[in-house]
Amino acid sequence: MKTKTVIKRQIIGFIICALILAGLNILTISIPVLKEYKEFRISGFFSIFAGMFFGPAGALGCATGNFLSDLYSDLSTADMYGFLANFIFAWLPYRLWHTLLPIENHKLQYITSNATLLKYILITVFSTVASMAVLSSSFDILGMCKFNISFTPIVLYDIYFSLFWGTTVFLIVFKLFPQYIHIPYKVYNYSYDHKRYLPDYIICLVIIIAVILRILFSESDGIRSLTEEVLDAVIISFTTVLAFLPIRRSRKKEFNQQTSFKKSTGLQSQIISVFFVFVTFVTSIFALILSYDTFNYVSNYVNNFIHTKYYLEPFLVNIFKQVNICGFLFIILLIIILNWIEKRITRYVIKIADTASKFVENGLKTDFPKLNKDKVSDEILILASSYKKMSSDIVGYIKKVEEHTKREESIRLTIDTAAKIQSGILPKPLKDKNFSLSAYIKPAKIVGGDFYDYIKLDDDRLLLCIADVSSKGIPAAMFMTVASILVKCNRSLSPEQILYNVNNYLCETNSENMFVTMFVGIIDRKRNVFEFANAGHNYPIIRNGNETKWLKTQPDLIAGLFPETTYHLNSIDIDKDFQIFVYTDGINEAEDINHNLFGNERLENLIKSINTLNASTDKQLKLILNELNAFTKGAEQSDDITAMVIKII
Repeated sequence: MKTKTVIKRQIIGFIICALILAGLNILTISIPVLKEYKEFRISGFFSIFAGMFFGPAGALGCATGNFLSDLYSDLSTADMYGFLANFIFAWLPYRLWHTLLPIENHKLQYITSNATLLKYILITVFSTVASMAVLSSSFDILGMCKFNISFTPIVLYDIYFSLFWGTTVFLIVFKLFPQYIHIPYKVYNYSYDHKRYLPDYIICLVIIIAVILRILFSESDGIRSLTEEVLDAVIISFTTVLAFLPIRRSRKKEFNQQTSFKKSTGLQSQIISVFFVFVTFVTSIFALILSYDTFNYVSNYVNNFIHTKYYLEPFLVNIFKQVNICGFLFIILLIIILNWIEKRITRYVIKIADTASKFVENGLKTDFPKLNKDKVSDEILILASSYKKMSSDIVGYIKKVEEHTKREESIRLTIDTAAKIQSGILPKPLKDKNFSLSAYIKPAKIVGGDFYDYIKLDDDRLLLCIADVSSKGIPAAMFMTVASILVKCNRSLSPEQILYNVNNYLCETNSENMFVTMFVGIIDRKRNVFEFANAGHNYPIIRNGNETKWLKTQPDLIAGLFPETTYHLNSIDIDKDFQIFVYTDGINEAEDINHNLFGNERLENLIKSINTLNASTDKQLKLILNELNAFTKGAEQSDDITAMVIKII
């Protein structure tokens, strides 16, 4: 699927490049430059861009587009060389960019820094000179135009358009559509062996020397010398060989190479983009001013221009010499600025960024880079100082968090142990031949302040107790434990005496002014009596015969605050099918997500409906809890929940 997408993009790129370049050539095909070579073509700005952005499809598209424009004019044998020269003009930048002058261990990056800018300038100038030398040599071989006459004007205006306009277009399109650029992954997914590309450097050097010698030994007229023949052959053959040498030279595959690229938003990248747009605009205005003066001069000699076939070559050479000089001065200025920024800002920002990226990888022990205070701006020093302090604070904070986590873990283990101990204090469900008892408890926190208890006094008597401590958490759990032990210790007494003794002891040791509500009762199935005392606790609900009702009495005071409090013994006659439901206020005061209470009325109706089923205590308790959970679904539990159902069998 990925291969089909790449092929589709290459085909589209080929068509776009062919049409654009053909259109640009046709627009300027009638402008006379030389007697032998009449075309002034501005398409040089597009060829470099097409090759760099679309790769092989862009280069082939440019060659095809040039051939189409030649069909529009007069097709000749030279057009074959034109096809080759235009292919090389677009292909060499792409090929050389991804193979020669490697930066940062051959890491793929485009025009984003001083080094990449210099690389781009060298490749662009070399590609322009080499391809145009091929074209001029072919003109000379075919006897159309001498090398020294065609080469100079063609190179001058092609360097201008490719280096300034082409770079500007490439930077803009690359920043807008970086995902569509064609990348030779077979180069970057394999290790880069610099020695394997040594022939390319040698060929480039030979081409440069051959072009220089060709300029020096060129003659304006006369028969071509052997030197010219040899140099033309060297230029065309070596440039062609350079273009068609294989791109990848290594067999060792790398699996950690970057294979996707995003547009760069770095400081130097933005400066380069803005600077090239500015320089292109300024040099274009400068060229237009020079052209205006030139054409004013030519217009005074219109008759001579028509009758003597006076061409624009002298004027174009003069114009583009000055424009290129102006542009290169700007580029030198840009390189100086970028170099200053790199030395004063970028280099140290990258160092700080690298330190930050390695901070976690190296276990928070990355050494901070040394900064030269005399060469670094105040802002960088402030940034470095802030980062150093931040990293130090992070290390200190992490140590505190680790210490706090250890303490929390220790506390959690302690609380878990306390919860297990608290759970162990509670009695197991009771089922024997005389009584059935089911109980449930769920603290709002890990441990809570509710508790329940029952004790078989003999075969016919059962002591039951349920209580709710005023607080929650560990303090309430400790207070509950004391109260539970006190009940067990006084189990031989009557309910009101149990409460009396529990209250007095709690008052003596209650430094935190906590209190507890408590209900204590004794079911005597032999005497058919239920005796109980209530220290401020919720009224139980009983079923006695066929009647379900609240077990209401005048409640006594809570336990734990007022010593020597008297508690009253209450007694009722019971039937053989007597049962009682005791609970804490975590049930009737439970809230739903809208903060509505479960309420006493809802609880009473629920118990009445359950009592008609004559179900076991386990099932009754399950039905109550299911109804409570459905009511409070989505709401946070705010209080401990405890319930107990006891039934005479």
